[in-house]
Amino acid sequence: MSSADTGLSAPVTCANHPKVETGVRCSECGKPICPDCMVQSAVGIKCRECARMPRSARVALRPQKAARAVGAAFGVGSGLGVLLAFVGGAGFGFFTLIVAYFVGLLTGRATLRGAGYYRAESTAWIAAAGAGWAYVCAGIVIASQVGGDARLYVQVLGLLVAAFFAYREAS
Repeated sequence: MSSADTGLSAPVTCANHPKVETGVRCSECGKPICPDCMVQSAVGIKCRECARMPRSARVALRPQKAARAVGAAFGVGSGLGVLLAFVGGAGFGFFTLIVAYFVGLLTGRATLRGAGYYRAESTAWIAAAGAGWAYVCAGIVIASQVGGDARLYVQVLGLLVAAFFAYREAS
């Protein structure tokens, strides 16, 4: 039975790598491409030639929105850090990880909003830095109030958890 009888098409090879079989085609020109030749674009997978765009057509985080994202991340981070410092004296134990989740979530969402909902790695790193700042700020406030012992291990663990979730929220 031939492939014409079964309705299946014959294997197609990549236009640039004739030894590699593929089932993917460029969404613009229809050329068969392998995973090494694929370029992800906003409208699907394209070949390298079709994916080339002028610099003006690329979407990027503009400086004004980046500044607003940084302001939002560090503003929310500072506020949450002071709040954490005053509430943190109660000793939450395992609940600290849940608090860190919410610190990361709030910081990530505020950063995303400040960036005009532009999701990218740069926005995610700004959010992670803001969430980390919340714990640095809390450590500074606790150290100045208590006089040194800011329970550094709790602060570092909270910082890592909050930064992780802020990064995920904004990316």
